[in-house]
Amino acid sequence: MNPLPEGRLSFPIALVAALIVEVVLVVLVASMPPNPVPAARHPQVTRIRMLAPPPKPKPVPPKPLPPPPKPVQPPKPHVPPPPPIPKPPLPVPVPKPLPKPVPKPRPKPVVHHRPAPRPKPVAHQVPRPVAPTPPKPQPVPAAVQENALEAYAGSVHAAVQGDLKVPEMVKMLHLSGVTELALRIAPSGQLLGVSVIRSSGAPPIDRAALAAVRATRFPPFGATMPHHPITVDISIRLRTN
Repeated sequence: MNPLPEGRLSFPIALVAALIVEVVLVVLVASMPPNPVPAARHPQVTRIRMLAPPPKPKPVPPKPLPPPPKPVQPPKPHVPPPPPIPKPPLPVPVPKPLPKPVPKPRPKPVVHHRPAPRPKPVAHQVPRPVAPTPPKPQPVPAAVQENALEAYAGSVHAAVQGDLKVPEMVKMLHLSGVTELALRIAPSGQLLGVSVIRSSGAPPIDRAALAAVRATRFPPFGATMPHHPITVDISIRLRTN
């Protein structure tokens, strides 16, 4: 409750004090012996005035309490949305294997029964004359055969060197060199094979020499040469000067 004002509080206290004083005076007067009352005096009269207490102040209604503060809700934590779930890939339709064609049965060949041929009359065979055996060739002297081989090798070398063509790369690089080759030649003059014995050190020169050998036509062997394939070694020189 709110405290009373200071003026209102002092008034009841003063009233109570006055009542107490008046009661004390009455008691004292009653207890005193009676004195002769003089004739000429009027009797004293003590008046006691009873005052009604002031009305009690109306209680002041208490002020309404302020409403309790609303609870502050903590902010909700930011939860990122879940990542989208990727859709499973659509199944690739597997092509059905084509049915294998059923081979049609081949028609069986129709066998026509022909009449058996009549036997031909047997002709009397006349004996053929037997050709005489050719005489064996006489062996060629070694010196003659060696001279024939050297002459053939010279013709082979001249033919290959004449068919040799200088590539443009060799001309641009100003290359030069000698390539040694081994040629395998049959008695008919056919080239059976060729290989490099010693390289010139420049692959373009070696390739040009091999190409010249494969492009050359060689003559058949002479009568004084052996009747089996031979190997001829030649040196092909290539210059750009």
